[in-house]
Amino acid sequence: MPFAGSLYFHETVKGVPEVVVAGAFALRASDIHLEPREEGALLRLRIDGVLADAYLFDPATYHQLNSRIKLLSGVKLNIANRAQDGRFSITKGESQIEIRASFIPGNNGESIVLRLLDPETIRVSCKELGIHPKLLKRLETEIRRSNGMLLTTGPTGSGKTTTLYSFLREIHAPEIKIITIEDPVEYHLDGIVQTQVEGNKYTFAEGLKSIVRQDPDIIMVGEIRDGETADIAIQAALTGHFVFSTLHTNDAAGTYPRLADLGANPKSFGSAITVSMAQRLVRKLNPDTKKERPLTDEEKKMVAKVFETLADKSLVPEKIETVWEPDTTNPDDTGYKGRVGLFEAIFMDDELATFLRDNPPDHEIAKFASKQGYLTMAQDGVLKALSGITSLSEVASTVDLPR
Repeated sequence: MPFAGSLYFHETVKGVPEVVVAGAFALRASDIHLEPREEGALLRLRIDGVLADAYLFDPATYHQLNSRIKLLSGVKLNIANRAQDGRFSITKGESQIEIRASFIPGNNGESIVLRLLDPETIRVSCKELGIHPKLLKRLETEIRRSNGMLLTTGPTGSGKTTTLYSFLREIHAPEIKIITIEDPVEYHLDGIVQTQVEGNKYTFAEGLKSIVRQDPDIIMVGEIRDGETADIAIQAALTGHFVFSTLHTNDAAGTYPRLADLGANPKSFGSAITVSMAQRLVRKLNPDTKKERPLTDEEKKMVAKVFETLADKSLVPEKIETVWEPDTTNPDDTGYKGRVGLFEAIFMDDELATFLRDNPPDHEIAKFASKQGYLTMAQDGVLKALSGITSLSEVASTVDLPR
């Protein structure tokens, strides 16, 4: 356990949340989990997307810790039988770190999860996201259009917000007005107007209607969840605005059927949607400990299958003989450090717009768009494994690879 033997508690736990948060930051954790059990409460940290056990609090200490975190978060101390959400902040150097707290009732007490919103984690440039140079060059052109829409897809925690924030910072300029509507606003962006939804009182659809009347050049909608929001976003893209938003689909091709399922008209996609993207996060190999090894015969066959549908063969190395993997000899080191994105994108053109009018299924869209010559997430992942950025096992755990 990362904290084992390193914490000493007095009768009061007043400073313990701050100690736990500081330790979590030192270990590059994104979330802190406190899970009550019969023997106490287990502290777990999510580091590079993976949960790791860190410390076991005794029941009495956890009870005090629970009350202290509730007090800091501004939630009701006497409520333990229903979910509550709160926030607090701490100072880290010259930065204010926002911490989002979630409490839910459980058999042995309340489960607590603290999401650490460190602004440094989203201050990455487009070049630092891990987007392949060919794709990045095209994206840097597309996001500067005066109207249209870029949609990025993926599950929760796949880095979509970080990607969109990077794009917004890339195009931000004094002569451009950018407004966002988010759920909630997690990170503050200088020079950008940010608003957030509030349950049924202020929804994405209502907020988007209001934003359009604010004379923006760029609009970011945190997520398209329903048909009304989809229709308003498409209309905004058709009337002189560039819209950034996210969807929950498996891949870039799934963007269009998903919008159609929400009630959007496929005949409008060609004029409104500029780019559909998909992304996942994988752990990066520790550059100081990673090891190179020969590919097995099975791996060579798999790699060949991954690249056989790629139209632009110049993206594939001429010799594919070795791959990189983590060094697992040190039990305290996973062999990974940090995360990087796997990306794919489909760009709108006249042929694709015509093809989409009949609302084809996602697998047909993916096949049709493959001739554009950009990498799929699987191809991007395998290339990153061959170049030592990540491992094949990490890629295989995140995207589907052929057998």
